[in-house]
Amino acid sequence: MRIGLESRLLDGPLTGVGNYTFRILDAILQGHPEIDYRGFGVGSWSSLDLNSLRRIAEMDRSSNNGSAGANRPLTQKAGAFFRSKLARLGYAQAIYRKRFSRSVRSQSLDLFHAFNYLPAADPGVVTLPVVYDLSFVRYPDFHPVDRLRALEGLAWVIERAPMVQTISEFSRNEIARFYGYDKERIFVAPPAAASIFRPLGLQVTTSEIARYDITAGNYLLSVGTLEPRKNLRTLVAAYSNVSKSIRDRLPLIVVGGKGWGELDLPQSTAGLVHEGSLRFIGSISNPDLRSLYEGARALLYPSVYEGFGMPVVECMACGTSVIHSSRTSMDEITAGLAPTVDALDVDAWSEQITKLAQSYPSDQRSYRDQLLGRASSFSWSESAEKVLQGYKAIMQRGVQQ
Repeated sequence: MRIGLESRLLDGPLTGVGNYTFRILDAILQGHPEIDYRGFGVGSWSSLDLNSLRRIAEMDRSSNNGSAGANRPLTQKAGAFFRSKLARLGYAQAIYRKRFSRSVRSQSLDLFHAFNYLPAADPGVVTLPVVYDLSFVRYPDFHPVDRLRALEGLAWVIERAPMVQTISEFSRNEIARFYGYDKERIFVAPPAAASIFRPLGLQVTTSEIARYDITAGNYLLSVGTLEPRKNLRTLVAAYSNVSKSIRDRLPLIVVGGKGWGELDLPQSTAGLVHEGSLRFIGSISNPDLRSLYEGARALLYPSVYEGFGMPVVECMACGTSVIHSSRTSMDEITAGLAPTVDALDVDAWSEQITKLAQSYPSDQRSYRDQLLGRASSFSWSESAEKVLQGYKAIMQRGVQQ
Protein backbone atom coordinates (compact mmCIF):
# COMPACT_ATOMS: atom_id res chain seq x y z
CA MET A 1 0.00 0.00 0.00
CA ARG A 2 1.52 3.32 -1.08
CA ILE A 3 0.18 6.36 0.75
CA GLY A 4 0.99 9.99 0.06
CA LEU A 5 1.04 12.93 2.46
CA GLU A 6 2.56 16.40 2.83
CA SER A 7 5.86 15.90 4.65
CA ARG A 8 6.36 19.65 5.10
CA LEU A 9 4.08 19.24 8.12
CA LEU A 10 7.02 17.47 9.79
CA ASP A 11 9.43 20.36 9.32
CA GLY A 12 10.29 22.55 12.29
CA PRO A 13 9.05 22.00 15.87
CA LEU A 14 6.60 19.10 16.11
CA THR A 15 3.53 20.83 17.47
CA GLY A 16 -0.14 20.68 16.55
CA VAL A 17 -0.78 19.03 13.19
CA GLY A 18 2.91 18.19 12.77
CA ASN A 19 3.05 16.34 16.08
CA TYR A 20 -0.15 14.42 15.31
CA THR A 21 1.14 13.45 11.86
CA PHE A 22 4.49 12.29 13.26
CA ARG A 23 3.00 10.24 16.10
CA ILE A 24 0.47 8.46 13.89
CA LEU A 25 3.09 7.61 11.25
CA ASP A 26 5.56 6.45 13.88
CA ALA A 27 3.01 4.20 15.59
CA ILE A 28 1.86 2.70 12.29
CA LEU A 29 5.37 2.04 10.96
CA GLN A 30 6.44 0.44 14.25
CA GLY A 31 4.07 -2.42 13.52
CA HIS A 32 3.73 -2.17 9.76
CA PRO A 33 7.02 -1.11 8.14
CA GLU A 34 5.77 -2.53 4.84
CA ILE A 35 3.46 0.47 4.34
CA ASP A 36 5.09 2.75 1.80
CA TYR A 37 4.62 6.37 2.81
CA ARG A 38 5.61 9.01 0.28
CA GLY A 39 5.92 12.60 1.47
CA PHE A 40 5.82 15.79 -0.57
CA GLY A 41 8.07 18.50 0.83
CA VAL A 42 8.97 21.91 -0.58
CA GLY A 43 9.17 20.65 -4.15
CA SER A 44 9.84 16.93 -4.31
CA TRP A 45 8.76 13.54 -2.99
CA SER A 46 10.69 11.27 -0.64
CA SER A 47 10.14 8.03 1.24
CA LEU A 48 9.11 8.22 4.89
CA ASP A 49 10.21 5.26 6.97
CA LEU A 50 11.26 4.70 10.58
CA ASN A 51 14.79 5.92 9.88
CA SER A 52 13.60 9.21 8.42
CA LEU A 53 11.21 9.65 11.35
CA ARG A 54 14.11 9.11 13.77
CA ARG A 55 16.03 11.91 12.04
CA ILE A 56 12.99 14.18 12.29
CA ALA A 57 12.64 13.35 16.00
CA GLU A 58 16.31 14.14 16.60
CA MET A 59 15.95 17.52 14.90
CA ASP A 60 12.89 18.22 17.02
CA ARG A 61 14.80 17.38 20.20
CA SER A 62 17.60 19.69 19.08
CA SER A 63 15.04 22.42 18.45
CA ASN A 64 13.64 21.93 21.95
CA ASN A 65 17.16 22.33 23.32
CA GLY A 66 17.67 25.50 21.35
CA SER A 67 20.34 24.04 19.07
CA ALA A 68 18.39 23.09 15.99
CA GLY A 69 20.20 25.54 13.76
CA ALA A 70 23.59 24.09 14.60
CA ASN A 71 22.51 20.56 13.68
CA ARG A 72 20.70 21.26 10.43
CA PRO A 73 22.41 21.02 7.04
CA LEU A 74 22.56 24.27 5.12
CA THR A 75 19.92 23.11 2.62
CA GLN A 76 17.49 22.45 5.47
CA LYS A 77 18.20 25.88 6.93
CA ALA A 78 17.43 27.40 3.54
CA GLY A 79 14.23 25.38 3.28
CA ALA A 80 13.16 26.45 6.76
CA PHE A 81 13.87 30.09 5.85
CA PHE A 82 11.80 29.73 2.67
CA ARG A 83 8.87 28.25 4.55
CA SER A 84 8.92 30.70 7.41
CA LYS A 85 9.21 33.79 5.22
CA LEU A 86 7.12 32.84 2.23
CA ALA A 87 4.61 30.23 3.37
CA ARG A 88 1.81 32.76 3.75
CA LEU A 89 2.43 34.58 0.51
CA GLY A 90 0.00 33.73 -2.23
CA TYR A 91 2.54 33.19 -4.98
CA ALA A 92 4.61 30.82 -2.82
CA GLN A 93 1.50 28.75 -2.11
CA ALA A 94 0.63 28.77 -5.79
CA ILE A 95 4.10 27.46 -6.70
CA TYR A 96 3.83 24.77 -4.04
CA ARG A 97 0.41 23.66 -5.29
CA LYS A 98 1.61 23.60 -8.90
CA ARG A 99 4.62 21.44 -8.05
CA PHE A 100 2.41 19.09 -6.05
CA SER A 101 -0.15 18.82 -8.86
CA ARG A 102 2.49 18.18 -11.54
CA SER A 103 4.32 15.49 -9.60
CA VAL A 104 1.69 13.60 -7.60
CA ARG A 105 0.53 11.36 -10.46
CA SER A 106 4.05 9.99 -10.91
CA GLN A 107 3.99 8.54 -7.37
CA SER A 108 1.42 5.82 -8.20
CA LEU A 109 -0.36 6.36 -4.88
CA ASP A 110 -3.13 4.13 -3.62
CA LEU A 111 -4.38 6.77 -1.21
CA PHE A 112 -3.60 10.32 -0.11
CA HIS A 113 -3.74 10.98 3.63
CA ALA A 114 -4.53 14.71 4.02
CA PHE A 115 -3.24 15.29 7.56
CA ASN A 116 -3.84 19.04 7.25
CA TYR A 117 -7.57 18.94 6.40
CA LEU A 118 -7.20 18.83 2.62
CA PRO A 119 -4.44 18.23 0.06
CA ALA A 120 -2.57 21.06 -1.62
CA ALA A 121 -4.32 20.11 -4.89
CA ASP A 122 -6.34 17.21 -6.24
CA PRO A 123 -4.03 14.19 -5.89
CA GLY A 124 -5.99 12.17 -8.42
CA VAL A 125 -6.56 9.31 -5.97
CA VAL A 126 -8.93 8.65 -3.08
CA THR A 127 -8.27 11.04 -0.17
CA LEU A 128 -8.62 10.51 3.58
CA PRO A 129 -8.96 13.99 5.15
CA VAL A 130 -8.09 14.60 8.80
CA VAL A 131 -10.47 17.26 10.15
CA TYR A 132 -9.37 18.26 13.64
CA ASP A 133 -12.11 20.77 14.42
CA LEU A 134 -14.48 23.25 12.83
CA SER A 135 -13.39 26.34 14.73
CA PHE A 136 -12.91 28.09 11.38
CA VAL A 137 -16.63 27.53 10.75
CA ARG A 138 -17.93 28.26 14.25
CA TYR A 139 -15.57 31.15 15.00
CA PRO A 140 -14.20 32.54 11.69
CA ASP A 141 -13.08 35.75 13.43
CA PHE A 142 -10.51 33.66 15.31
CA HIS A 143 -8.68 32.79 12.07
CA PRO A 144 -6.68 34.80 9.53
CA VAL A 145 -8.31 35.39 6.17
CA ASP A 146 -5.75 33.32 4.26
CA ARG A 147 -6.54 30.25 6.39
CA LEU A 148 -10.27 30.66 5.84
CA ARG A 149 -9.65 30.96 2.12
CA ALA A 150 -7.44 27.84 2.10
CA LEU A 151 -10.18 25.80 3.79
CA GLU A 152 -12.91 26.81 1.36
CA GLY A 153 -12.26 23.61 -0.60
CA LEU A 154 -12.78 21.31 2.38
CA ALA A 155 -16.48 20.74 1.67
CA TRP A 156 -15.59 19.44 -1.81
CA VAL A 157 -12.94 17.09 -0.36
CA ILE A 158 -15.25 15.75 2.37
CA GLU A 159 -18.10 15.20 -0.07
CA ARG A 160 -15.90 12.90 -2.17
CA ALA A 161 -14.04 11.18 0.68
CA PRO A 162 -15.04 7.58 1.47
CA MET A 163 -14.13 8.21 5.13
CA VAL A 164 -13.11 11.13 7.35
CA GLN A 165 -10.69 11.02 10.26
CA THR A 166 -10.99 13.24 13.32
CA ILE A 167 -9.70 13.41 16.90
CA SER A 168 -12.76 13.53 19.19
CA GLU A 169 -16.41 12.58 19.32
CA PHE A 170 -17.11 16.28 19.65
CA SER A 171 -15.51 16.97 16.27
CA ARG A 172 -17.13 13.88 14.78
CA ASN A 173 -20.55 15.28 15.65
CA GLU A 174 -19.59 18.71 14.33
CA ILE A 175 -18.46 17.33 10.96
CA ALA A 176 -21.59 15.23 10.54
CA ARG A 177 -23.84 18.12 11.49
CA PHE A 178 -22.24 20.88 9.44
CA TYR A 179 -21.31 18.97 6.28
CA GLY A 180 -24.22 16.50 6.31
CA TYR A 181 -21.69 13.67 6.17
CA ASP A 182 -22.60 10.13 7.25
CA LYS A 183 -21.47 9.91 10.88
CA GLU A 184 -20.78 6.18 10.53
CA ARG A 185 -18.03 6.96 8.03
CA ILE A 186 -16.20 9.31 10.42
CA PHE A 187 -13.73 7.60 12.73
CA VAL A 188 -12.01 9.05 15.81
CA ALA A 189 -8.27 8.59 16.34
CA PRO A 190 -7.46 10.84 19.33
CA PRO A 191 -4.00 12.11 20.25
CA ALA A 192 -2.16 11.09 23.42
CA ALA A 193 0.37 12.68 25.72
CA ALA A 194 4.00 12.15 24.71
CA SER A 195 6.03 9.89 26.98
CA ILE A 196 7.96 12.86 28.38
CA PHE A 197 4.80 14.01 30.17
CA ARG A 198 4.84 11.91 33.33
CA PRO A 199 5.39 12.55 37.05
CA LEU A 200 9.05 12.53 38.12
CA GLY A 201 8.48 13.45 41.74
CA LEU A 202 8.57 16.55 43.90
CA GLN A 203 12.34 16.67 44.27
CA VAL A 204 13.03 16.72 40.53
CA THR A 205 10.19 19.11 39.74
CA THR A 206 11.09 21.56 42.53
CA SER A 207 14.63 21.76 41.24
CA GLU A 208 13.59 22.27 37.61
CA ILE A 209 10.98 24.99 38.20
CA ALA A 210 13.24 27.00 40.50
CA ARG A 211 14.56 28.88 37.45
CA TYR A 212 11.09 30.44 37.10
CA ASP A 213 11.16 31.65 40.73
CA ILE A 214 8.18 29.48 41.73
CA THR A 215 7.70 26.52 44.04
CA ALA A 216 5.69 23.34 43.56
CA GLY A 217 2.00 23.66 44.37
CA ASN A 218 2.16 27.42 44.64
CA TYR A 219 1.22 28.67 41.18
CA LEU A 220 -1.52 28.35 38.58
CA LEU A 221 -0.73 27.44 34.98
CA SER A 222 -2.14 28.40 31.59
CA VAL A 223 -0.76 26.76 28.44
CA GLY A 224 -1.61 27.52 24.83
CA THR A 225 -0.80 29.65 21.81
CA LEU A 226 -1.59 33.28 22.52
CA GLU A 227 -4.55 33.75 20.21
CA PRO A 228 -8.20 34.81 20.71
CA ARG A 229 -9.70 31.29 20.66
CA LYS A 230 -7.75 30.33 23.78
CA ASN A 231 -9.76 32.95 25.69
CA LEU A 232 -6.95 34.25 27.87
CA ARG A 233 -8.90 37.48 28.24
CA THR A 234 -11.53 35.79 30.44
CA LEU A 235 -8.91 34.04 32.55
CA VAL A 236 -6.91 37.22 33.22
CA ALA A 237 -10.10 39.13 34.05
CA ALA A 238 -11.11 36.38 36.49
CA TYR A 239 -7.66 36.29 38.04
CA SER A 240 -7.66 40.06 38.53
CA ASN A 241 -10.92 39.75 40.49
CA VAL A 242 -9.54 37.49 43.21
CA SER A 243 -7.91 39.01 46.29
CA LYS A 244 -4.33 40.20 46.13
CA SER A 245 -3.44 37.81 48.94
CA ILE A 246 -4.46 34.91 46.67
CA ARG A 247 -2.53 36.35 43.74
CA ASP A 248 0.55 36.76 45.96
CA ARG A 249 0.35 33.08 46.97
CA LEU A 250 -0.67 31.73 43.56
CA PRO A 251 0.89 33.60 40.62
CA LEU A 252 -0.55 32.77 37.19
CA ILE A 253 2.13 31.46 34.82
CA VAL A 254 1.20 31.76 31.13
CA VAL A 255 3.08 29.51 28.69
CA GLY A 256 2.72 29.94 24.94
CA GLY A 257 4.09 31.70 21.90
CA LYS A 258 2.40 34.48 19.99
CA GLY A 259 -0.31 33.29 17.64
CA TRP A 260 -2.65 35.10 15.27
CA GLY A 261 -4.96 37.95 16.24
CA GLU A 262 -5.36 40.37 19.09
CA LEU A 263 -5.77 38.97 22.61
CA ASP A 264 -7.76 42.01 23.77
CA LEU A 265 -6.57 41.50 27.34
CA PRO A 266 -8.31 43.51 30.10
CA GLN A 267 -6.87 46.80 31.34
CA SER A 268 -5.86 45.12 34.58
CA THR A 269 -3.21 43.06 32.76
CA ALA A 270 -0.40 45.58 33.00
CA GLY A 271 -0.94 46.02 36.73
CA LEU A 272 -0.92 42.26 37.32
CA VAL A 273 2.32 41.92 35.39
CA HIS A 274 3.84 44.82 37.31
CA GLU A 275 2.98 43.28 40.69
CA GLY A 276 4.51 40.00 39.53
CA SER A 277 1.43 37.84 39.89
CA LEU A 278 0.82 37.41 36.15
CA ARG A 279 3.86 36.13 34.25
CA PHE A 280 4.16 35.48 30.52
CA ILE A 281 7.12 33.18 29.86
CA GLY A 282 6.61 32.45 26.13
CA SER A 283 7.39 29.15 24.44
CA ILE A 284 9.45 26.66 26.42
CA SER A 285 10.95 23.20 25.93
CA ASN A 286 8.93 20.08 26.62
CA PRO A 287 11.11 19.12 29.63
CA ASP A 288 10.41 22.51 31.20
CA LEU A 289 6.71 22.24 30.34
CA ARG A 290 6.57 18.81 31.98
CA SER A 291 8.00 20.27 35.18
CA LEU A 292 5.58 23.19 35.15
CA TYR A 293 2.66 20.78 34.66
CA GLU A 294 3.67 18.58 37.58
CA GLY A 295 4.41 21.47 39.91
CA ALA A 296 1.23 23.49 39.27
CA ARG A 297 -1.68 23.72 41.69
CA ALA A 298 -3.83 23.25 38.56
CA LEU A 299 -3.97 23.94 34.84
CA LEU A 300 -6.63 26.52 33.88
CA TYR A 301 -7.85 26.04 30.32
CA PRO A 302 -10.70 28.39 29.31
CA SER A 303 -10.50 27.82 25.54
CA VAL A 304 -13.71 28.67 23.69
CA TYR A 305 -13.36 25.82 21.20
CA GLU A 306 -11.04 22.82 20.82
CA GLY A 307 -10.92 19.74 18.66
CA PHE A 308 -9.25 17.91 21.53
CA GLY A 309 -7.15 19.93 24.01
CA MET A 310 -3.58 18.60 24.24
CA PRO A 311 -2.50 20.57 27.34
CA VAL A 312 -5.35 18.92 29.27
CA VAL A 313 -4.21 15.34 28.65
CA GLU A 314 -0.53 16.31 29.04
CA CYS A 315 -1.17 17.90 32.41
CA MET A 316 -3.22 14.93 33.62
CA ALA A 317 -0.41 12.62 32.50
CA CYS A 318 1.82 14.51 34.95
CA GLY A 319 -0.68 13.88 37.75
CA THR A 320 -1.98 17.45 38.02
CA SER A 321 -5.58 18.60 38.13
CA VAL A 322 -7.26 20.65 35.42
CA ILE A 323 -10.15 23.10 35.21
CA HIS A 324 -11.44 23.65 31.68
CA SER A 325 -14.31 25.22 29.78
CA SER A 326 -17.54 23.23 29.76
CA ARG A 327 -19.44 21.63 26.86
CA THR A 328 -16.30 21.17 24.80
CA SER A 329 -14.22 18.29 23.47
CA MET A 330 -12.21 18.42 26.69
CA ASP A 331 -15.12 16.79 28.53
CA GLU A 332 -14.09 13.59 26.72
CA ILE A 333 -10.56 13.81 28.09
CA THR A 334 -11.36 14.47 31.74
CA ALA A 335 -14.48 12.26 31.85
CA GLY A 336 -15.91 13.91 34.95
CA LEU A 337 -12.59 14.17 36.80
CA ALA A 338 -12.25 17.94 36.37
CA PRO A 339 -14.39 20.95 37.30
CA THR A 340 -15.76 22.70 34.22
CA VAL A 341 -16.75 26.34 33.79
CA ASP A 342 -18.57 28.24 31.07
CA ALA A 343 -15.77 29.60 28.92
CA LEU A 344 -16.86 33.25 29.18
CA ASP A 345 -18.11 33.32 32.78
CA VAL A 346 -15.55 35.54 34.52
CA ASP A 347 -17.15 35.23 37.95
CA ALA A 348 -17.24 31.42 37.78
CA TRP A 349 -13.55 31.30 36.88
CA SER A 350 -12.77 33.62 39.80
CA GLU A 351 -14.69 31.28 42.08
CA GLN A 352 -12.68 28.28 40.88
CA ILE A 353 -9.40 30.14 41.46
CA THR A 354 -10.50 31.02 44.99
CA LYS A 355 -11.30 27.35 45.66
CA LEU A 356 -7.88 26.35 44.40
CA ALA A 357 -6.31 28.76 46.89
CA GLN A 358 -8.01 26.79 49.66
CA SER A 359 -7.14 23.27 48.47
CA TYR A 360 -4.59 21.31 46.46
CA PRO A 361 -6.66 18.71 44.51
CA SER A 362 -3.74 16.70 43.12
CA ASP A 363 -2.37 16.27 46.65
CA GLN A 364 -4.95 13.51 47.16
CA ARG A 365 -3.25 10.28 46.07
CA SER A 366 -6.40 8.52 44.89
CA TYR A 367 -7.47 11.50 42.77
CA ARG A 368 -3.99 11.80 41.30
CA ASP A 369 -4.05 8.12 40.37
CA GLN A 370 -7.38 8.64 38.61
CA LEU A 371 -5.91 11.48 36.57
CA LEU A 372 -2.92 9.37 35.58
CA GLY A 373 -5.14 6.43 34.71
CA ARG A 374 -7.43 8.51 32.55
CA ALA A 375 -4.51 10.13 30.70
CA SER A 376 -2.98 6.72 29.98
CA SER A 377 -6.22 5.57 28.33
CA PHE A 378 -5.25 7.68 25.30
CA SER A 379 -2.78 5.72 23.18
CA TRP A 380 -1.01 6.49 19.93
CA SER A 381 -0.83 2.78 19.11
CA GLU A 382 -4.60 2.40 19.50
CA SER A 383 -5.23 5.47 17.37
CA ALA A 384 -2.80 4.15 14.76
CA GLU A 385 -4.75 0.90 14.67
CA LYS A 386 -7.93 2.86 13.95
CA VAL A 387 -6.16 4.61 11.07
CA LEU A 388 -5.00 1.24 9.70
CA GLN A 389 -8.57 -0.02 9.85
CA GLY A 390 -9.59 3.11 7.95
CA TYR A 391 -7.00 2.41 5.24
CA LYS A 392 -8.22 -1.17 4.86
CA ALA A 393 -11.87 -0.13 4.69
CA ILE A 394 -11.11 2.46 2.02
CA MET A 395 -9.06 0.00 -0.06
CA GLN A 396 -11.75 -2.67 0.27
CA ARG A 397 -14.39 -0.16 -0.75
CA GLY A 398 -12.32 0.70 -3.83
CA VAL A 399 -11.99 -2.97 -4.83
CA GLN A 400 -15.72 -3.53 -4.45
CA GLN A 401 -16.47 -0.53 -6.64
